[in-house]
Amino acid sequence: MLGESFFQARADLGTALFSLSTLAHDLRAPQETIRTLNELGTSLREPFLFVVAGEVKAGKSSLLNALFGREFCRVDVLPATDKIYVFKHADAERDVHVSPQLTECHRTSPVLRDFNIVDTPGTNTIVPEHEEITRQFLPLADLCLCVFSTANPWGASAWQFLQHLHKKWLKKVVFVLQQRDLRSAAEVETVLAHMRQTMLQKIGESCPIFAVSAKQAWEAKHTEDADARARLLHESGFDALENHIASSVTDGSARAEKLGSVCRSAQVIFSDFNRQTTSAAATLETDPLKLRELRAVLDERREQSMRQVGGMLWTIAQASERTQEQGEELLREKLTFAGTVKLMFGKRGLEKFFQTELENRQRETMTKILRESLELIEADMRSVWKQLHELMKHSFASHELPLLPDFAQQRTELLNKIDLALIERTQGAEFQRQMQRVFADTASWLRLPAGVFAAGGIGAVLAGALTKATLLDITGTIAGVGALAGTVVALAKRRKILAEYRRQMNEKREAMVRAIEDHLRHAVTRFYLELEQVFQPIEAFAEAQKKILEPSLAAVRDLDGKLARCAATIGGAKTPTAAGA
Repeated sequence: MLGESFFQARADLGTALFSLSTLAHDLRAPQETIRTLNELGTSLREPFLFVVAGEVKAGKSSLLNALFGREFCRVDVLPATDKIYVFKHADAERDVHVSPQLTECHRTSPVLRDFNIVDTPGTNTIVPEHEEITRQFLPLADLCLCVFSTANPWGASAWQFLQHLHKKWLKKVVFVLQQRDLRSAAEVETVLAHMRQTMLQKIGESCPIFAVSAKQAWEAKHTEDADARARLLHESGFDALENHIASSVTDGSARAEKLGSVCRSAQVIFSDFNRQTTSAAATLETDPLKLRELRAVLDERREQSMRQVGGMLWTIAQASERTQEQGEELLREKLTFAGTVKLMFGKRGLEKFFQTELENRQRETMTKILRESLELIEADMRSVWKQLHELMKHSFASHELPLLPDFAQQRTELLNKIDLALIERTQGAEFQRQMQRVFADTASWLRLPAGVFAAGGIGAVLAGALTKATLLDITGTIAGVGALAGTVVALAKRRKILAEYRRQMNEKREAMVRAIEDHLRHAVTRFYLELEQVFQPIEAFAEAQKKILEPSLAAVRDLDGKLARCAATIGGAKTPTAAGA
């Protein structure tokens, strides 16, 4: 087959272009890129153009039929037809009369997929209109076969036709001496020598010339025996002609350079897709790493917040202990002998005084400490939002990576949304709403002084202490003793009141600290859980995009090999950068 290696290379490149076009659609490449790929594919499929000229009965049609092994040109076309025939491939056979001098013959022959044939009238019957049309085809032609017959190789009209051709067009001319089987080998050599001499005299060029027999070549191409086919082709002279066409037209001509140009253009586009996909893949790998770094920062801040809660609890416990000591000192001052006796005999004015006085002191002290502690915790949490905002801007900042347009847009929109959420959370109203949400009833509970001690706190403690230490034990004792004994009993009961007060206050303080600790640690944990949820969309995006991108990465790896093989086969094309490099 003519130019078999060329057509194989072209087919391989066409397959690579198709894969590249599919990848372009998958990656949602710009329409301009897709249009360029379509144009490359179209140019790659452009058939070769052969122009055949020569006198009537020179054997032009027989030559073409034998050359391609298909009978698509009519043999013995009458000179009276006065037509130029252009043979093109089509799914159905039809003739289109373009003008009185030109007819397009659409044929189903597979050969015409790769070759368009212009069969001109005999040069001895050509008219000015024919000559003009022929000259229009010659600049576009890959090859011009000028056919002479061994029966009459001296036809002047063919030489006159050639003399009018532009010098650069003569570079495409190949002389064919047809019907060599009609003469002896010696006669053929004599004719060839004469033609070479005439060629230099008439046109000033030494063009390739081949003596062939279309009849023998046709028989050879329809012979099943391989040895007989090779022998007949050699005897017909067609093997030399076909080798010349393959080397000069397909393998070494502008068409081969065109393959190289298409291959290089495909490599440029592929390199862009390669950079974009590998960069996107790298981004999808690094984004989770960046998120892990952010989570490590969150873990450190969580521990810091928990330590701050611990410090706050210690401060509350110390403050509570001090107010307890103040209350105990006040009790000592008020529980004189007379005061104790009054309490023993049910005079409750002092009890009410203690309850009011101690509750007021406790409320004032604890309210201030709790408010200050909560403000410190909230300030710490607000600083966490700000710190994460700065880390997000630094970690996920755009470095002008050659990302895929659609991927880059989605990722940018997502990061902007997260960044906006971080900014909003640092603002006053939004932050307070979050604090109310994460603390739930804890914040309001901590801010209500009565919730700490006042709600049944000091009063209940004092009432319990007095009841347990006096009312339940004292009433029957005082009745039978004298003044001295009463004094001793009163002092003893005073100690019991103080001890019971101390015991119950210790229990209440420990219960209060545990309650505050439970609420605060729960609130801090919830705060950081909410904070982590802000970053979940980018993690989910990375996982989803990995699944979407994997087929494209596989296609890139496959294309890398295909284009490398095409470049090696065609030669002169730049080897593409390896996928993932």
